[in-house]
Amino acid sequence: MHAVLLDPLVDPVPGAWDGLVAATGAPALWRSALLVTAAWAAQAPTVLGVVSDGSEPVALFHGRFQGPTDVRRFARPGAVPVAGVFECRLAPASIAGYRFARSLDAAGRRAAVVAFESAVRARFRWRVAGFCYRHVTEDVVPAVSGRFRGAIAVSPDTVLDVEWTAVADYLRVLPPKWRSQLRKIRATVAEDTAVRREVAAAVPAGQAARLVNQVRDRHRSPGVVRPPIPERYFTLLNDDPSTRFTAYRAGSDLLAVSTVHDTGAELVMSYWGIRDRTEGGRPNLYFDHYVAMVELAIASGRRALLPGKGMTHIKERFGARTVPNFVVVGR
Repeated sequence: MHAVLLDPLVDPVPGAWDGLVAATGAPALWRSALLVTAAWAAQAPTVLGVVSDGSEPVALFHGRFQGPTDVRRFARPGAVPVAGVFECRLAPASIAGYRFARSLDAAGRRAAVVAFESAVRARFRWRVAGFCYRHVTEDVVPAVSGRFRGAIAVSPDTVLDVEWTAVADYLRVLPPKWRSQLRKIRATVAEDTAVRREVAAAVPAGQAARLVNQVRDRHRSPGVVRPPIPERYFTLLNDDPSTRFTAYRAGSDLLAVSTVHDTGAELVMSYWGIRDRTEGGRPNLYFDHYVAMVELAIASGRRALLPGKGMTHIKERFGARTVPNFVVVGR
């Protein structure tokens, strides 16, 4: 196997990228246009890797070369740090940064990883102190492990298996306390005549970007500088036929918004944004939208809803199961 690395700021992304994205059932977050847009807003150089077996693309990798930076200074897009670690994850969505063709077995996955890492070391040479793979599932841990690497269990992902034909059926299987709580939240939101909820194909990109970035900034770690997701990113999501938005509006203004991506088998939730209460935001809209996403999954005939990380215990209360997740890091 051999790997080709692309700098999305200067290199055209081949059609094979989006072709394999579609073939592996990846969400729209993997589309090349979105990743190129995000790369221009990144503080670290972004790399897209295509691994081929002969002439057939069999694996995709996305990541950033992270090293020491002075956050007080302007970071030129694509500037390479003196030394650092290659972090493999899909940014800014923060999901696993690898996709493997369905035809690859365990040995094939390992060979694809070796080819990709060899290409990264060849490009960045002595600067590469190691690799960090985030959002790794148990079945992929062997492919990205090594003699000088450790696999660390982190916050799990969550999956809601959709086994119902109506939202009422979903609510009935929940414990009485949480069923009552969700019904009360739904009724309260429905009674607020100033707020309108809809599942939309598009939303005002500027408003959506502001709300999502506001939430991301609220939850960032102290001392971490996180560049905002650009408005253009949400414009591209508006153009994607597999993406839908749960939008809460007061007149023409967005109060809250979430994004969900249909892979044909599952619905994958990604971004959430909401106004602060001081700006007219409403409480409990997240939980109302969670039920709306269950309703959409049922109506779409999808087998699962993937709410993602965070608030694990609450999502378990509402019927989701956990999926072990790891960070694999080392030389």
